[in-house]
Amino acid sequence: MTTIGSGVLLAELDADPYPTYARLRRAEPVCWLPEVRQWLVTTWADASRVLADPGLFTTDIPESPMVRFCGGRPMLLREGTDHRDIREAFRHDYDPHRVSDYVDTVVRPHAERIAARLARAGRAELVGEYFEPVAAASEATLLGIGPSGANALRRWAGALAAVATNLRRDRDIDAYAADTLAEGDVLSPVVARLRERPNGSVISHLIHANRAGGRPDADILPVLKHVAMCAIEPGWLAGWTLLALLSRPEQLEEVRGDRWLLGAAVYEVLRWSAPVGTVTRRTTAPVSLHGKDLPAGATLIVSIASANRDESAFPDADVFDLHRPVRTHLGFGTGPHRCPAFAFAVAGARTALDVLLDRMPGLRPDVDWWPAPHGWKFRLPGPIAMRWGRVL
Repeated sequence: MTTIGSGVLLAELDADPYPTYARLRRAEPVCWLPEVRQWLVTTWADASRVLADPGLFTTDIPESPMVRFCGGRPMLLREGTDHRDIREAFRHDYDPHRVSDYVDTVVRPHAERIAARLARAGRAELVGEYFEPVAAASEATLLGIGPSGANALRRWAGALAAVATNLRRDRDIDAYAADTLAEGDVLSPVVARLRERPNGSVISHLIHANRAGGRPDADILPVLKHVAMCAIEPGWLAGWTLLALLSRPEQLEEVRGDRWLLGAAVYEVLRWSAPVGTVTRRTTAPVSLHGKDLPAGATLIVSIASANRDESAFPDADVFDLHRPVRTHLGFGTGPHRCPAFAFAVAGARTALDVLLDRMPGLRPDVDWWPAPHGWKFRLPGPIAMRWGRVL
């Protein structure tokens, strides 16, 4: 029997996955995607079950291209004691109360500096010229490599995002990513220095925390390279929040007048259109999921983007509404692999937007600009061309 999933094209998902997700949630919540030979999971209940059970649905996927391109297993692909050891080494650096203490000394100065440089021009493409640079410089500072390493983080982030979305394993894309990740190594010298002279940075904690003699480079460098991919996600999140507010002008005006609402806007965007659209899991044993019998070793693409728009969990789920009653969503995952830096990502996006609205009065779309979001594994906001200043 032909299934709905067998007719789903990756090109459709890249353009706009949400109509397809809605159709699948109703008719075939767990479906086989023949183009990539993986199972797609789309409902809130199924996604929540998979992410909460690492014993049956593991992130330990040895064939993941991330292992090769990061030079070893990043934290995301570790399980059990090994995962907890790495996570605990620097989790506290991203605890919400710590983030609240340092966001204005780590993120805001970079946002102010970059915004001041752009403000004179009166227009900019904000994702590439503002949001991503602020996010990368902030993460580089927190890691301990310094703002001078921000450009390397952005290049690595782009390369690893290309790897993660290269489902057909296009050799040219893989070659580009390999070359990019091999150039301009800003990590190894910092790791070597901090191994001898620890400080309060994230990298120093990753080396030394809870480990006499320190962790070996084989444990540290793959984790840090994968963190690079996450470095610009707060920039994408800020971009999506601006797009969402532009689509609801009355809510944008509310935010202009009450900046406390920025936090609610960012949190709602994480439900409505989070930059990370899917995560991957592998079954460790045969399992039945929503009526589909999956063998051991099956690869699952878990669509957190679809789960977060499941009407059974969120009424009017396709609508962005910063006044939506707060409830847990899957924007940062759930279970033991929930993103440990969620508070930093939210604070970074919120701060970048706050500075933007201060520095760019009269912020509005540039002439002939139109939103062009794209992707489904990573759902990116696309360029956001804006202008500001006096309206003539």
